[in-house]
Amino acid sequence: MKPNIVFILLDTARASNLSCYGYDRETSPFIDSLADSGVRYDRAFANSIYSLPSYGSIFTGQYPSDHGAVDWNKRITENTLVEGLNDRGYSTHAVSTHLVSGDFGVADAFDSVDVPFVSSRDLPFDEDPVAEQMAEKANKEGFDSEREKYTYFLKTVAHHPSPKSLVNGAAQLYRKLRKDYGYWQDDGASTALDSARDIVRSADEPFFIFANFVETHDPYRPPRGYIREFMPDDVSFDEIRNALDYSSVRACFGLDEITDRDRIILQALYDAEIRYLDDQLREFDVFLRDEGVRNDTVLLILSDHGDFFGNADLWGHQGRVYNDVCHVPLIIDYPWTNVEVEGEVAELRQLCSHLQSVAEGDEKTLSPSGEAIVEYYGIDTQLSYEPWEVFEGVSETEWASYQVALVDDTYKLIWDATDRVELYDMQTDFWEITDLAADKQNVVEAYKKRLETMVGTPRENHDAYRAGSAGEERTEQSEAVQERLRELGYIE
Repeated sequence: MKPNIVFILLDTARASNLSCYGYDRETSPFIDSLADSGVRYDRAFANSIYSLPSYGSIFTGQYPSDHGAVDWNKRITENTLVEGLNDRGYSTHAVSTHLVSGDFGVADAFDSVDVPFVSSRDLPFDEDPVAEQMAEKANKEGFDSEREKYTYFLKTVAHHPSPKSLVNGAAQLYRKLRKDYGYWQDDGASTALDSARDIVRSADEPFFIFANFVETHDPYRPPRGYIREFMPDDVSFDEIRNALDYSSVRACFGLDEITDRDRIILQALYDAEIRYLDDQLREFDVFLRDEGVRNDTVLLILSDHGDFFGNADLWGHQGRVYNDVCHVPLIIDYPWTNVEVEGEVAELRQLCSHLQSVAEGDEKTLSPSGEAIVEYYGIDTQLSYEPWEVFEGVSETEWASYQVALVDDTYKLIWDATDRVELYDMQTDFWEITDLAADKQNVVEAYKKRLETMVGTPRENHDAYRAGSAGEERTEQSEAVQERLRELGYIE
């Protein structure tokens, strides 16, 4: 009998912040139990450091330079994993508040797609001329402050008096006040899991469910009951609110200051988001058991990338391909005997072929590849704007250069299009403190040759991408997708 497959992706979840990976906070007791009963891959790596190219590698089994979905204008042209499962008799379903909602090719092959989108802009009335003008100004020019936004609202209402506009305005103000005082809701996890439950009840077996959650993506606003889970007792809510008022992009450029106190607060909120998701997943696991399908299901929990919290003065998931953002959790609980895997490097693109083998009845665990490649095309590929045109003093050469990492059980080489290289010992220096490149030129050259054979040189990839993107107009996504990308920090 072919097993069901439930694929749970926790966007931006660092492996190092889960208890089962050695973290000193109890952030993930349920996930820990899966790591005990299943297989925990200690050194799993995403193939890029933000969602679209990382998803692309998971669903195609290719490196980003091969599948090409490396900026928001690109799309995955084939979903090899889902198409393969369809061909093998699976019903395939996606439940996500993130990339399946846009025209990125991710959703194309699924039998069903559910997008439980949670937006701060949902209003009681749809047809509202004032709301339309507000949205138009926000998209074209933006507002410099909340005060300017509400002043503009009042002036617009005065020119276009409408009961619907007043009700919508009151609803927006009410939501803002709730957000300002910590009455936060989740980012769609509970609704997404309800949808997944409906799929389990009605779908033909075997089924494949891809469930993606963005709670661990900034801004970190855990539901109110979790805010104090890991927060120091002496932190006030005003401090929490102020700590959240930052841009990870601006912080990377040194334009927003994030203090040590802010970092402590942000990490506590991030950990609380993990704990919230862990509790939600525990309830879903109980549901699967009550439905009698859990013992026939391969359950995966992983992330597409991590987040920086100040290492190398970086925040969010941009800038460099360090382990903060490319080392990810990967836990697979199989219905058959689980084989312990320790310390070997695996990469997420392996899941594409592995899960198709599972769908053919191959009762084996994923064998680590022993090496991983991580590619990144520059910070502007993640954004809706070019930051060197917006912020003074930001170097295009520094921030828009293609870079690639080759990591195995011994070393990690990072090489970029400016020919900058870094080398780290993965046995003694996993968090990349001491650069050995100058002292181990023979190792550097050997790893460079391996990279050239596998993906080409950084300069070649950089030039090919930039030449292909020159003059390219940015793809216009739907208003709902633009709002989601704005909430996640990709649109100003």
